[in-house]
Amino acid sequence: MSHFIQLMILVVMVSSYGCKPKQPVQQKVLSQRAANEALVGANKVRLKLERKKIDAYIKRRRWDMTETESGLRYFIYEHGDADMKPQKGQIAVIDYQVRLTNGTLCYSSDSTGTKGFEIGKGEIERGIDEGIMLLNKGDKAKFVLPSHLAHGLLGDEVKIPSHAILVYDVSLIDIH
Repeated sequence: MSHFIQLMILVVMVSSYGCKPKQPVQQKVLSQRAANEALVGANKVRLKLERKKIDAYIKRRRWDMTETESGLRYFIYEHGDADMKPQKGQIAVIDYQVRLTNGTLCYSSDSTGTKGFEIGKGEIERGIDEGIMLLNKGDKAKFVLPSHLAHGLLGDEVKIPSHAILVYDVSLIDIH
């Protein structure tokens, strides 16, 4: 179900609610519950479609990726020589490229410089926070982030659109 259709359903539900005479509290609760169930159902459909897009994207590239419980897909294509796993609270320094699934380059450390962030602090997309914990210092990996692990409903309002699936090419340069 497209984002536009979801929005239209919500608008119709809200506008029809405002036009009706006052309902008893129990009916209001049931109406809110029905609205919540409709939105949850719509999101489940959207997530299934997104999952199919990710599966097709990975298959076209013939990548052998592992999927985490959250939906992050990853594979390590070059192992570093350090046996150092990052821990929450440490600073990770990465080189990266972020692309949309259509190949559009959104951001790259080639133009912005390396990125440093505190692991587990929410300073970066949830999928990157999770993925970095799977690497050792010096590893290079591909991550495919479903929209709920990336920028979600709004995108970043600059280069990443709403509900975008992101493809990261990451190199874990350092951990302190």
